[in-house]
Amino acid sequence: MANTFDAIFSGISDFKKGATEIQSKVDKASLAAIRANQNKIKTAVRANLRGEPRWTERSGTAHHADGGTFQVPGTTGQKNSPREGGPGRMTGDLYRGVGATKKPRKESGTWVGGVGIGLKINNFKKGILEAKYPYFKPAVDKVMPLLRDTYVTAYNKAIDKQGGF
Repeated sequence: MANTFDAIFSGISDFKKGATEIQSKVDKASLAAIRANQNKIKTAVRANLRGEPRWTERSGTAHHADGGTFQVPGTTGQKNSPREGGPGRMTGDLYRGVGATKKPRKESGTWVGGVGIGLKINNFKKGILEAKYPYFKPAVDKVMPLLRDTYVTAYNKAIDKQGGF
């Protein structure tokens, strides 16, 4: 009499389908959390670039229809701010250059996104400005405690959609 062990496994395809579905929901939750966190960091960096304007008056036909001067809204009436301190309100390419990864990618099982300051014009000035008047690092440090909550919320939502544990 031969000793044989026969086993029939059923439900493996259902298990694989369920595992794939869970992984898909987790990936979607990860992407949603990454995008939300990128937006939080972008907003904080841009807020740091929005200091008080240095000049309170503008003049000439380029700024005023009749060529006279007018008071810049939100200023108190002094002619201009002293030169010490930060560079004031940053606009243009530096402000618009703050952006995030459009399509986060998966590397070695980990989703990777990012926030940075692009455009060629910014390459020579962003490092100097960050070293002298930090605006990027303080924004990241300020937002860092909030990032974990975004992931927790996204994953809880994904688990609830799956039916919970």
